[in-house]
Formats: sequence, C-alpha cells, structure tokens
Amino acid sequence: MYGQFAVLFGMLGTGYLLRRFNFIDDKMNHGLNKFIVYFAYPCLIAEEIGSLKMTTSLALEFLLMFGASLACFAIYCGWAFLYGKARKFPRDISGVAEFAMVSPNNGFMGFAIASVFYGSEAFFLMIAHSSALNFIFFSYGLYLLHRDRGEPRKKVTAGHVFAVCGKVLANPNIVALVLGFVISVSGWRFSGTVGETIATYLDYMGRVATPMAMVFIGSTLTKCHVKDILRQRVVWESSLNKLVLLPALTVLLVYFLPIAPMVKAMLVLGTSFPQAATVCMLAEQENNNKELATMIMFESTVLSVITLPVAMEVINWLIL
Repeated sequence: MYGQFAVLFGMLGTGYLLRRFNFIDDKMNHGLNKFIVYFAYPCLIAEEIGSLKMTTSLALEFLLMFGASLACFAIYCGWAFLYGKARKFPRDISGVAEFAMVSPNNGFMGFAIASVFYGSEAFFLMIAHSSALNFIFFSYGLYLLHRDRGEPRKKVTAGHVFAVCGKVLANPNIVALVLGFVISVSGWRFSGTVGETIATYLDYMGRVATPMAMVFIGSTLTKCHVKDILRQRVVWESSLNKLVLLPALTVLLVYFLPIAPMVKAMLVLGTSFPQAATVCMLAEQENNNKELATMIMFESTVLSVITLPVAMEVINWLIL
C-alpha cells in the first residue's frame, strides 16, 4: 500500500516542481483543471460504471451512500460551526474556515485512491459521496462565503433549491454517471466491436485522470508561503479538524450502522482527504478570502501524506 501512496504523492511533488520551474504556468494549470474535470474524469466514470453489471443491490448502495453522505455533511457543518464559535474564529474568515473543514477532495484525490486501493465498487460509491458534496458546495458553501461578507441571510425558496439541483445535475461527472448507469442497466456494457472500441477509448482517456489530477494539485500548492501558514492558528486547526477529528467522528457514526462494510469504509475514506480545491475556486468567485482557503488546502494536503495512510489502516482494521 505504501508503495502506491509513494507513487501518488510523487506525482503531486512532480506538479509542484513543474510549477516552481515554470514548466506549468497559470494558463496551463487552468486548462489542466478544465481537462480533468470536464473530460478525463467523465470518461473514467462512464467506462467504470458502464462496465459494471448493475444490480438492484448495487443501485440501492449508491442511493444509500448518497443519503448517508448528505447526513454526514450536515453533521460536519454543525461541528465546524460550533468549533469556530468555541475557538473564536474571526467573523470575516470563519465561513471560509468552516467550508474548508467540511469539504474533502473526494473528486480529484478520492476517485483515484478509491479506484486504486479498493476497486470499481468503491469508485462507484465515491462518486455518490462526491455528488453529495457538490450539493453542499452550491448551497451551504455559498451561504458561508456570503456570510463572511456580512450579507443578510437569504430565504430559501423552491427556485433556489431548483437552481442548486440544476448545478449539481449539470456537472459533467454526474452526466457521465447517468450515461454509465444507462449503459450498465441496458445490458450493452460496451459489447461488440463498436462497444469495445468505445470502451478502450474511454479507458485510455480516463487513465490519464489520476496522474494529471495529482500533478494539478501539486502545481496549485506553489501559491502558498510556509511562513504565512505557520503564523495562522486557523489554518492549523482547520486542517487538523479536516484530517483527524472529522474522520474519527465518522468512524463513531458509522461503525455500528447495519449497512454494507464498503459503504461504511467509503464514508470514512471520503472525509479523510485534504481540503477540496473547489473551496479556493468558489472563494475567488465570491470575492472572499481565497488566500486562507489556499493555505488550508496546502497544509491539509501536506499533512495528508501522514494522516491518509493511517485512516486507510483504520478502515482496513475496523471496517473491512
């Protein structure tokens, strides 16, 4: 296991060095992000899900994972709010810190690690976990970013809920998931010469997603300065909440639940990843504290080199 982790984090280090030496610039990094999110990962999802022999139990596991993930994220949001209040996080940055605590990188990093270490079923469940997180991004996450700016809380309307659901459903990864479901349920599953050709194409394109995602994460981390990070307790406390306290809380929440072990495992693994880069992107979009979000992402990603293997050892020991 540790050899595979060394390879993944070696890719991350490669991205960091390539950005440091200007082999990757801002424009190229932005293009890399778009290619991974809008093309490579959708190809991987469509091929992985389309190749599965879809059963009723597998479909129910997906729905269970999605619902359980939403419930867990609601608990995480409550914990982050109470922690920020107790620790007296400054009002103008508390929303970003809370958002960072509850938002794991279960897309870029989660898809890769679930697939490499636990197989197709785990990858399938991690998509459900990521789908739930996307719902949090465009609902509670945006509320937190607006709260930092002192804006009055808007009344939740049917139109707002519809808009959030529309953003989630329009995500190319969700579109690819639906396509994969249709292929799998129909029984076609890339059979015949044409089907095999399509499957091979999607497989080749999807395979580049994992290394390119790790390179992208590494290149993004070059924007941080270690001295600034060491001076900010909010960065350290948010990172430790993200990587230690919330995964531990999740173990306590799911351990005695009468659900499939793989669902339990992916719920724990899904929240054990460092902060998602999407937090930085949304903070910039909403004219909020992108610098704090970037520092928490850097700190949590560096610390995850230690905490993520430990989390996986706990999963293998207690759950699987």
